[in-house]
Amino acid sequence: MRVAFFLTGHGFGHGVRNSALIEALPPKVDVDIYTSLPASFFKEELHRPYRLYDCEIDCGCLQTDTVEVDVEGTLMRYAELDAKRDELIQEFSQAVAIRSTDLIIGDIPPLAFPIAKAAGVSAWSSCNFDWVDIYRPYLDQFPHYGDMVSRMEEDYRLAQKRIRFYPFMNPRDEVEKIEEIGLICRPGQDKRKWFAQQFGLDIDKKWCLIYVGSFGLEGVAWNRLREYSDWEFIGLYPLHGAPLNYHHIEKNLSYRYADLTASVDLVLGKLGYGLVAECMAMGKPVLFLGRNGFSEFAMLKNILETRKMGLEIPLNRFLEMDFGDDLKSLLSAAIAPTKAHGVGQFMEKMGFSERIHPSH
Repeated sequence: MRVAFFLTGHGFGHGVRNSALIEALPPKVDVDIYTSLPASFFKEELHRPYRLYDCEIDCGCLQTDTVEVDVEGTLMRYAELDAKRDELIQEFSQAVAIRSTDLIIGDIPPLAFPIAKAAGVSAWSSCNFDWVDIYRPYLDQFPHYGDMVSRMEEDYRLAQKRIRFYPFMNPRDEVEKIEEIGLICRPGQDKRKWFAQQFGLDIDKKWCLIYVGSFGLEGVAWNRLREYSDWEFIGLYPLHGAPLNYHHIEKNLSYRYADLTASVDLVLGKLGYGLVAECMAMGKPVLFLGRNGFSEFAMLKNILETRKMGLEIPLNRFLEMDFGDDLKSLLSAAIAPTKAHGVGQFMEKMGFSERIHPSH
């Protein structure tokens, strides 16, 4: 069996959850990945054979920084791809046909599904939202893109299965075609002692993992982290002016990012499916920034606040690193981990039993 994953390059979260699915597939399944996500990402996430094809068939949302969407720029960029849709469909339908592909899984480029139809291949949509969910509100400001969004919606309707991962945005229509499955996330191991030894962290202090994405924010008073003397802060990106209790950790093959989540006491970041799913599965509280122009945010915020495992920090207080009371409040709540059944349920839909993820 050969499965082709068409993955949006919008953010690493889509790649993360599909890597969890790919890792669970039996070795007899050949995997092709079509995406604009970097090859280095999959080298870190996947420990099985696969073929990667660098391509751009959607653009997700373009951002001005980690919390602001460039709405007009996003619509203009997708319109450029939409203008080439016939060319893209022909190119990639031939590619998957030549590879004797049996199934296309799309998360969530709309063109994955007309590509599948042109190649005569079954296709599944797998996501917790699709781009129509995100783009349609933009039409209030830019109504002349309505035909383009309608074409996206028609593309999604070509999927034979429409699978939604928990937690998900409510589907717009065709409820009878939506199949709901549980939380999907990559496994993580508590390696606190190992991280302390490798990176000089004080194991007796509280640990906070900072992830605000790769787009950056200007004007953050990172130097004020020194005021939280009973905390160690950890992140994958260098922070300008950060004090000694911030530890910039290079990502490498000796650990998974999920191991960091499993090893810390709290996560500070922007909400996306990957962050929320990992924190829910591992019972980690989240202090999070708001996001503008991205309708998934309200759903993710609601589920964290309902479970009393998340607090939103206003941007002005984040910029000033003024969140001491928030840290105390979040750590005072007992958080029960949520079972991540989604990978096993997805494997069952494909006719496989869930494999044990390889140790790392």
